Amino acid sequence: MQLTCFVIMPFRTDFDLVFNTVREAAAEAVPEDEMVCSWLKDVHAAGRITDDIHNSIRSASICVSELTGNNPNVMWETGYAMALGKPTILIAQDIGDLPFDLKVHRVVPYLPNELQDLKRRLVKAIQETMSAYALKTNTAAAQVAVPVERRTIAVTGTMSAVPAMLQRRVPATLEPYLSDHTRWLTGSSGIVDEMVLEYLLARGQKAAAVGYNRYDFSETVRQMSADGRIDFIDASVEPVPKALGGPSRRDSFFCAKADLVVLFWDSASRGTGELKDYFLNNNITLLVGFV
Repeated sequence: MQLTCFVIMPFRTDFDLVFNTVREAAAEAVPEDEMVCSWLKDVHAAGRITDDIHNSIRSASICVSELTGNNPNVMWETGYAMALGKPTILIAQDIGDLPFDLKVHRVVPYLPNELQDLKRRLVKAIQETMSAYALKTNTAAAQVAVPVERRTIAVTGTMSAVPAMLQRRVPATLEPYLSDHTRWLTGSSGIVDEMVLEYLLARGQKAAAVGYNRYDFSETVRQMSADGRIDFIDASVEPVPKALGGPSRRDSFFCAKADLVVLFWDSASRGTGELKDYFLNNNITLLVGFV
């Protein structure tokens, strides 16, 4: 299984060796899986960098944030990752210089001339963090054949949706499809996924959250799964036809399983726009709710 580690740190060349250390530690921490580390300093493609940040953090299995110097961009991205419930490991050269709100979190200290010591600490931190955050996949929920008379609807959407708009749009869009014969699949993080799941559960519907991998979920979705209210499906280990391609394996899973896909979109999010085009190109019945 391929996992992703999103590294949050200032775009400065003096952090290049630190990034390499994080990458080596991630590979050593999970030798049974492939861990790919990314740093937006190395991304030069056209498009808004904020979209790249949103999408990278949302799809990351784990984040490592370098807090040295209290860089404003690093602080914002770190807070965003934490707000999504992403497992986030904090590192810094000077813990005493950190803001109060971050001092209450565990921070891995290191010296720039002792990176092997940082690597050793990070290997342990990544292993312990991944172990604590992993959700048990309900493989049976993904593989059970849906009877002919039943239908499967997949729902997800943009991370930047306005909550007040969603509160109106979600019921108006989904209510016609509520049924004992409907199987619901949703994403596993973000405001759209959480509000859709709460709406469906309040109306007695059965739903499964589908993550990019077994570490991809918000804290709200984690609690729903822990309470037995929903199933959780790890798309990275589910069989899907290779011909479907897709922006991610989760999107291919939706494409293979859903009779209808519902996307809540703000018309600006590039990732959701690409997802819309992907489903249309694969002749999937698509309903877009603009939020």
